Amino acid sequence: MSQSFHKTERLKSKIIFDELIASGSSVKKYPFILVWKKLNVDQSYPIKIAFSVSKKRFPLAVERNEIKRKIREAYRLKKSGIYANLNNNYAVLLIYTPKKKIKRDFLNNKLKLIFECFIDDAKERA
Repeated sequence: MSQSFHKTERLKSKIIFDELIASGSSVKKYPFILVWKKLNVDQSYPIKIAFSVSKKRFPLAVERNEIKRKIREAYRLKKSGIYANLNNNYAVLLIYTPKKKIKRDFLNNKLKLIFECFIDDAKERA
């Protein structure tokens, strides 16, 4: 599997996004909250994902975009391992919660942990 992050992997549907926020399950592991919902739609990738950073905590768009870029990069590098453990299709919203920037190594480790929790939770509910 290639390690690129295609446009089709992004969660862009307003309808699915609203359903995800209204009735999605969540997993919390500092510094992330991962909200997810199983989809009954065929898609080319098992996860459609969106990333969020609070405007209240990071008022400058430059800072928010930098954090989202780091999270996207970490996800892109780890997604092949995540996809290998999933059997269904999911919509995922990954929310960054701290009030300050954190280092890339810490971010990578925590991203791995939260996706492991997500996979366990998704397998329990399947």
